[in-house]
Amino acid sequence: MLGGARVKCRKQKPICDRCDRMGKECHYAEAVSKGEKKRRQQELMAQRSPVRILPGGPEPIAFQPFDDGDSSTVRQENVNPGLPALGMIDTCPPVEHDLISSSAFPDLEADSSVTNFIETYFAGLSKSYEHPILQGLATEDVTIPRKDEFPLRTQHNIMIDFSSQDVPSPLRLSSSERAAIDHYRNTLSHTFTTKDSIWYTQQIYVRLGAQDPLILHFLLAISLRDLHYRDKENHELSTLAQTHFRAGIGRLLIAISEDQPSRHLSVMAAFWFLYMLGSSTIHAGIGTMMLLSRVVRDYMQKHVSGFLYLDQVGAQQPGPRLDQALVASVTIWMFYADVGFCFCYRGGDLARYISKTPDYMSNMVEISRGIFKLNWVKDCNDDQAVDHDQNIEVFDILWKSAVLCQAVNDLDQDLPTDELEQRFCEIEYAYSWIFQLATMDFEPRPRFLMNADWVVSYFYAVRIYNFRYSTRIEDPNSRPKVIKKALKSLLAIAHRVSSKSYEEHFERLHWPLFMAGLETSDPIHREWILEKFSSGKFRSVLERVVKIQHLSGSRVGMSLIREMCSEEDTPRVSFLGF
Repeated sequence: MLGGARVKCRKQKPICDRCDRMGKECHYAEAVSKGEKKRRQQELMAQRSPVRILPGGPEPIAFQPFDDGDSSTVRQENVNPGLPALGMIDTCPPVEHDLISSSAFPDLEADSSVTNFIETYFAGLSKSYEHPILQGLATEDVTIPRKDEFPLRTQHNIMIDFSSQDVPSPLRLSSSERAAIDHYRNTLSHTFTTKDSIWYTQQIYVRLGAQDPLILHFLLAISLRDLHYRDKENHELSTLAQTHFRAGIGRLLIAISEDQPSRHLSVMAAFWFLYMLGSSTIHAGIGTMMLLSRVVRDYMQKHVSGFLYLDQVGAQQPGPRLDQALVASVTIWMFYADVGFCFCYRGGDLARYISKTPDYMSNMVEISRGIFKLNWVKDCNDDQAVDHDQNIEVFDILWKSAVLCQAVNDLDQDLPTDELEQRFCEIEYAYSWIFQLATMDFEPRPRFLMNADWVVSYFYAVRIYNFRYSTRIEDPNSRPKVIKKALKSLLAIAHRVSSKSYEEHFERLHWPLFMAGLETSDPIHREWILEKFSSGKFRSVLERVVKIQHLSGSRVGMSLIREMCSEEDTPRVSFLGF
């Protein structure tokens, strides 16, 4: 039926006359009685495996399917037409759905929907969460179920079991969307860790998405966008990515307006997905990421700090709940990403707030480590427990190096001091055994040493970065011994990683290699580094800087290099994947 004119299509013809005149496709629904529809749904529900809950711990919140009755009986309320249409939530079989019918949001392909979203809807949130779109949810056109019909379940103490791979989804999923979930689970999320997929935190968001459409919309958006990036001829993937991105935007704004502790995890997870959307596969302008960084900082300052008890220094706190541990973890991921964007002058407010507030980062790291105990410890074997303990100190080097990197980022405003160099020395001394093991070439290489390769390389790159900011030595061929050692060790690790089987994570070394390429005087090393960069991946900036240094006979200042990296045609730097 053509909804606008209430004209029935003629089943005898593939395209009816009115559809033909208006250039529309002709569709008519199969006549199915309510009884038959209910019977089919009951059969599907009977076949679905329930979400299994790990034993022990606080009482978990089970997944409860939504009303399987006729959706036409669901009471609805109108909300602001500026919000995207939100799809009805159900547990029906895979069918195509229409979550959005309006063009209220710009095209993701043509005009960077990430940019327009933040600039249009979050501009006022950095100072006040009383955004006009969030006020007076009582206009027309866009409908969502009433809260009593669509309960947003609290997320406290969700105990998640990964042994069942059948994820009950609260959205109607097409085959492409189910493929996107599989892509996220089996491919996309693997770029962030070297763990077995059963044990890493990124997978938790598949389960949370099964309970919260806000998370699932953004998860599908980034996964579909990544699939489209790999298969640019499949425009359906791009359209679906836009659909879920817009729907996620609407739910995110509503979740922010609710101002409930039970929504903090969903909101912070959505912010994390926006950071992922702003990474190298999707174009995002300077102002976009700066504004996103500011919005997340303000949300953290207003809500998350108290939620995690970060401001109550010295007070005895209860052990973290799983939702608190997950919020801490996703905030740390955004911190790493924001440090990277700040290098390119595309962010930094969040990273600066966390790194300059005493004990915030160390406390969040401690809270985030509760995920393993709360979610997996009763179900894991001894090898996984040992692996978890081995990696603790490796990741201590990572977050401490990232804090130092943000301090170097801020040297544009702050004068260089000897304090930074002292902090580098303290880290290298405290974790000397890890630095020594990272220099050794032996196989098989346990996972914590694979991680040590990336993290130690990052540490050395930050040290080179600091040297180039603070040095008064203009001769590009002259450098102190500690920088010579850092450069030599970084290149040795990079060559070894390049030749090993885990080269699929080699992109983690792009920024460290970029810093090494700026500083090395060896043309052979530099050519090898340039070969490792695909077109546009730091290559153009590195080539320009090397040429300037060769012609001028002096080092190019880091402020100018960062400015080059901020140009629209160069990639963003984001420290993801640790």
